[in-house]
Amino acid sequence: MWFLITAIVVLVIFLLLIRNLYGEDLRQYDSADLSATFYRPTPSYKYPQALELIESIKEPISFIKPSKYLYALRKNIDRLGDVELDCVIIPVATSFQGHRIMGEWVINKNSDVNKRLLYIHGGGFAVGSPKSHRVVTERLARELGVAVFAVSYAMIPDGKRVKGIQDCRYAYQWLLANNPNNPQVCHRIYVAGDSAGGNLTLALIGWLKQQKIRQVDAAIAICPCIDSTFSYGSLSYNAKTDFLLHPFLGKFHHFPQFVLLIWVAILFRMNPRDPQVSPIFANLSGLPPILIQASDTEMMVDDSRRYTNKARSQGSNVRLQTWSNMLHVWHLFDLEEADEAYIEIGKFVAQCEYELEKVAS
Repeated sequence: MWFLITAIVVLVIFLLLIRNLYGEDLRQYDSADLSATFYRPTPSYKYPQALELIESIKEPISFIKPSKYLYALRKNIDRLGDVELDCVIIPVATSFQGHRIMGEWVINKNSDVNKRLLYIHGGGFAVGSPKSHRVVTERLARELGVAVFAVSYAMIPDGKRVKGIQDCRYAYQWLLANNPNNPQVCHRIYVAGDSAGGNLTLALIGWLKQQKIRQVDAAIAICPCIDSTFSYGSLSYNAKTDFLLHPFLGKFHHFPQFVLLIWVAILFRMNPRDPQVSPIFANLSGLPPILIQASDTEMMVDDSRRYTNKARSQGSNVRLQTWSNMLHVWHLFDLEEADEAYIEIGKFVAQCEYELEKVAS
């Protein structure tokens, strides 16, 4: 009898704990129009080369022991940065308010050091680095005429998820007061990130709003993962068309959501619905201008649609652009679609600067 009562109590507690991991029902923010902003019936001619590059990163480590796989993958992904770029790279290892700041400046000959951009790389919070994303940071420095600081933040499983969040917060505050050469308060400040970095980007601007710290002048989220509760439909219906994420997330849609919630809670050591790890569950009013770019065939595109719709419904200025038949974070590859995306980012930032100057005058 006592065993049965104990079992029932344990079950009830377990169910209550699971229930606490679920966020609000986001289906009300699903888009009715799923058409791509930039449509091509087929990808541009260099697309097969991008797929080959992805395979070249995965193949050499396919037979490595599981215990060493992650570190081998990190090393291989860093090879994306082994390209000749027209920029200056300045490594950074300093401290701010007792917190270690690591990363690198990426500066183009046209960069104005009084205009700065914090770049937060993607990689599932577990791989990637400032080096692996130099193709992106160099292009942003060139296209926007800014000094880019690519932060190196703590990644799982080596560090706690919350440590990576804090690293980005301190890096941003340090960036407000320092250029590549010496201390100087910046005139313009931006933040951008891809995938996991897009998550950290949107979480950062929400935190800045809460803390009443100087807000960014604009934010760019590239293919962001925004909902860590995995409630979005594209996780399932785009599983077979997302050639970059499918090897890592392709089986996720086979699991019940509560299993994924428990997995995320254990891995991140945080509640999946916490706005720090799922920015879509925050109050999205009063945010700076945001540009989100995503592929209509990637597994996380519904994240972008839902965030855009919710933020707009709460009065924030969010622009969503989608490309047809593109890789997750295609900005990393030599593609015509990547050129289009960078041009659009340039237009967006230029428009934001124009609006700011108009208000100031």
